[in-house]
Amino acid sequence: MKYVYLTVDIEEWYDLDYLRKYKCDKSVEVIPEIIDFLDLLDECHIRATFFALADIVERNTDILREIVRRGHAIGCHGYDHELLYKKDTNQFIYEALKAKEMISEAANYNVTGYRAACFSMERDKLDALSNAGFQYDSSYIRFEQHPLYRNIDLTGYEKVDDLVYRRDGFFEYEIPTLRMGNYSLPISGGGYLRLFPFWMLRLLINAYVKQHHNFLVYLHPFELTGVDLPFPKDVTWKEKIRASVGKRGNIKKIEKLIKLLKSMGTQFRTLDQDVKERVNQWKKAS
Repeated sequence: MKYVYLTVDIEEWYDLDYLRKYKCDKSVEVIPEIIDFLDLLDECHIRATFFALADIVERNTDILREIVRRGHAIGCHGYDHELLYKKDTNQFIYEALKAKEMISEAANYNVTGYRAACFSMERDKLDALSNAGFQYDSSYIRFEQHPLYRNIDLTGYEKVDDLVYRRDGFFEYEIPTLRMGNYSLPISGGGYLRLFPFWMLRLLINAYVKQHHNFLVYLHPFELTGVDLPFPKDVTWKEKIRASVGKRGNIKKIEKLIKLLKSMGTQFRTLDQDVKERVNQWKKAS
């Protein structure tokens, strides 16, 4: 069986790393606008995994509970959206556990998964997550060309499936990239998903799925609504385009992407569902 893991990082548009340096108008928020996306998932009979920042919890408790009510999984996206390699391990795990408690209480859901801001996970922090009782992480991406991402050292992990690695009962889920010569091309989310026309996206995903069993999609709330973002006047044209390109109509592209993946015989499941099944298999085999 080929599986698709549809994931959403619940953060605000002004949490984007390249916009954090600006004084943004934080009165305009997009997280409350994702109801249309939740309706689309209902229509497609799909359950997704939503990684929430702790600092959005107080303003969005109703949204988190609605996500859970509709059968989706909730994970932790951190206490704030600061890059992890700017924190020492003790600070990181203190904040991760505090964030887990806040999100679990607000959503009325047992949070067991984590995704680092901008995929900035490092091995010492990954080990700390595992030791602290988290069951999985999804921050691994092989995209060396990106200045923010980290290529985690997974020494001691066993690859148990495409995109899935295990060390004892803890799992790491990889963000898919398509290798083209010496270059890794992210094809499953973020700006790349918005930038590529659908015909090109279909070719790239077809090429990937022919070689692999599983696929993972990652999205953000600002990419799921038509809300105009009130960029500061001093934002550069490059950063404005980076946050805006392909945003309008992107939810229609995502709907086409879902239908494309379903036509390939894939099954959508949450990361929590996947971990539960893999842990049971691992225990039976042990």
